[in-house]
Amino acid sequence: MNLQAYLVIIYIITIVSISSFFIKKVINSYEEYSLAGRSLGPVYIFLTYFGTWISGGIIIGLADSSFKWGLYQYWIIAVSYCFGFITAPLFFMRIRKLKLYTIGDFFALRFPEHAKLIRILVASAIIIRNITIIGAQFSTVAFLFMITFELNFTTSLLFAAAIVVFYTALSGLRGIAATDVIQGTLQALGLPILLYFIYQQAGGWNEINSFYNNIGGNQYLNLFGGDGGLKKIAVFFITPGLYFLVDDQTTWQRIYASKNDQVAFWGYLAPICAVLLWILLPCYLGVFSKPIFPYFTAFPVALFGFILHLPVMISSIILISFISAAMSTADSYLLSCGLTFSRDIYQKVIKSSASEKELIAASRASIFAAGLFSALSCLLIYDIFDLYIAGAFLSGSMIVIPYLYTWFSKRMNAVGIIAGIIAGGSSFLFAASYLDYTNSISMLIGLACNLIFSWSFSCFGNKPSTETVMSTYYWSPKYK
Repeated sequence: MNLQAYLVIIYIITIVSISSFFIKKVINSYEEYSLAGRSLGPVYIFLTYFGTWISGGIIIGLADSSFKWGLYQYWIIAVSYCFGFITAPLFFMRIRKLKLYTIGDFFALRFPEHAKLIRILVASAIIIRNITIIGAQFSTVAFLFMITFELNFTTSLLFAAAIVVFYTALSGLRGIAATDVIQGTLQALGLPILLYFIYQQAGGWNEINSFYNNIGGNQYLNLFGGDGGLKKIAVFFITPGLYFLVDDQTTWQRIYASKNDQVAFWGYLAPICAVLLWILLPCYLGVFSKPIFPYFTAFPVALFGFILHLPVMISSIILISFISAAMSTADSYLLSCGLTFSRDIYQKVIKSSASEKELIAASRASIFAAGLFSALSCLLIYDIFDLYIAGAFLSGSMIVIPYLYTWFSKRMNAVGIIAGIIAGGSSFLFAASYLDYTNSISMLIGLACNLIFSWSFSCFGNKPSTETVMSTYYWSPKYK
């Protein structure tokens, strides 16, 4: 094996060892396992958000997409973080006040008459979305293992999935938060180093600008995409942007795991600002690479070939930083699957009397299952970026409208919510699979059907009581 391979092995052993350190602390407490005892401070919260949001899938996916289409691809991912400036002041303190573990808990509180079915539907939407994100990270790590250890893709994929699933299941959020301190730091190093070498190889700004002038591609260097770019960006803000009004289960866990309101609020907004700047780097990496590989269609292959020809220590730092980025995202979404299943399905649907140890066991079992399905998703959708965002479109079609109704509607009932979720998901799948529409258009159709069906079917159910409405109503006196 080469030096890069040995350094990667040392890195993996370090991450697993750090996670193992917390086994005794979480072995008997479900709250410790899932929420780190609600005691995470600002440094842990900042780095675990940063580590989760700067994923290997985003780095490679944005770089590849920008290589093909230009800098404006930045907005595909940036819109989700822009919505954070809305969701945090709008919802975070209310979520803290509710003291709920999951998004499914939130829906069940508002619609108790069909709570079990609603939990199953909401949990399904969240887990589907998580699996595609995890799958994108597994693909990224597998691709890097192929290069580092000279393995085939399937073997690399199984190796990558086994490592991440093992240390995530081992010690839950406490271990993830600790390992993200290491991984968040490492992933902050590799990308700017690689961008520097790519920029130098491309000949600097004048040569890069001259290249795009010669091919008539000045729009590649325009963050807003030139003619028609703003219209495309506006579509990104609607789909999948609206999904991030709900955010995801990993954020709900961190809101509740923060030791106080200030950490929950600013520990979320501060890394958003950092991430919005940081994800510009893979976009510039893509457009700066085009003059180097003008005729190369498989950009990630060319990029990592370039990395391996750098000095050994430099290439090792870059490879480990990419692996860190992917693993720190995969572990958070795996744990989210564990909490969602153990809380919303096992405890609330299957066995209400489940002990703390049983809930931890259910979490671990579902983490292993999610890891398996995520690995399979890599084999079905090969493109890392498509895999990363596919779940957000489907999940958004299912739960965005019901989520907003749960906060803001006094009339909506369980019948309407169930109809809306089913209609939104079904119409998205039909439009994407049978009408061959893009994910964005399919999600617009899903949202429209969700809105129409939920409101129409709510007329067939009973009007909810004032007490039930006020349990989640945005302007409820309880939030004062």
